[in-house]
Amino acid sequence: MKRWFFPIVNAIVFVMMFAVIGYYLFDIGHWALVGLVIGLGAGLAVEFGLGALGGWIYRRRITLAVLVEIVLIIAFVGPFIVIYAQTTPQHYAVCCIEDSGLGNRVEAVKIPVADGETLAGWYAPPEDETGAVVIVLHGSRGNRKGSLDHARVLHDAGYGVLVYDQRASGESTGERQSIGLYDRRDITPIINWLAARPEVDSERIGGVGLSLGAHILVMAGPEEPRLKAIWGDGLGINAVDDFPPHEGLAGTFIAFINQQAIWLGGLYLGEHPVAFKTLIPQIAPRHLMLITGALAPYEPDINRAYEPLLGENGALWVVENAGHVGGLYQNRETYIVRMVAFFDEALRQ
Repeated sequence: MKRWFFPIVNAIVFVMMFAVIGYYLFDIGHWALVGLVIGLGAGLAVEFGLGALGGWIYRRRITLAVLVEIVLIIAFVGPFIVIYAQTTPQHYAVCCIEDSGLGNRVEAVKIPVADGETLAGWYAPPEDETGAVVIVLHGSRGNRKGSLDHARVLHDAGYGVLVYDQRASGESTGERQSIGLYDRRDITPIINWLAARPEVDSERIGGVGLSLGAHILVMAGPEEPRLKAIWGDGLGINAVDDFPPHEGLAGTFIAFINQQAIWLGGLYLGEHPVAFKTLIPQIAPRHLMLITGALAPYEPDINRAYEPLLGENGALWVVENAGHVGGLYQNRETYIVRMVAFFDEALRQ
């Protein structure tokens, strides 16, 4: 019975740790069971596997096991769970079109896109004769309602707007969210769908991306020249090369965790992301505005590193007193004026 002590304690520790993970993933029971299996299995392997070797290794088995487990959790388990938590599907009904604030002509649409998926959204045609339309993309783990505030501003300014649930979100199909890697392929089919509408001018299409939505538009921009203007609010990092210089032990640790998450995410999703520092210059000379909240941790420094790459029609705006994607709410009047003026210059002249 004495030899079961470490396996049982190890299992209890892993159950508690994975239960915390499950709490944030809204599935405590499943993740606690995963922790039980891993913790008990590792404990049994150490106790009875190393027991066969005997000697110094067996006497130090608990210390060695704990050290190995700590390294594995920090370098692999933790970063992978960060990615996994962002890729599980979230399907649910999204209500209600009559409350969208996009006018009387708004309609519910289903758009076939890449990989056989279908995106659900709301489309309001342009109110003027220019035929200009802006696609508005929500952030991570959200749905089309998360982009409505920005879409209403543009609709009120006469633009056509399209808001939609990204794949594996809301009412859109898909078995896995992809931190934007699969979603970037959807932008071309979306523009094809818009261009087929008689009221839309295919040379006057732009996009607003919020957080992950900004990632998707910047990833799609180099390969989709019909995307004439991108308003990217809350752009972060896409690859190791995008990391700002790290300082001190804490900075090095954070950079390492992010690096592992990006690497493991690429393996899990079957695609490795390309650095924004590589993609952004390929969007020029089209219009690209990057917006970041001055109070968002790390984000201003990340975006300042992109500023020299923006080209002649690119610009960076650091919104004072705003957090991540908070510019519209903290500095509303200025934000609206600048966003509308940005698209007027890019799409209406």
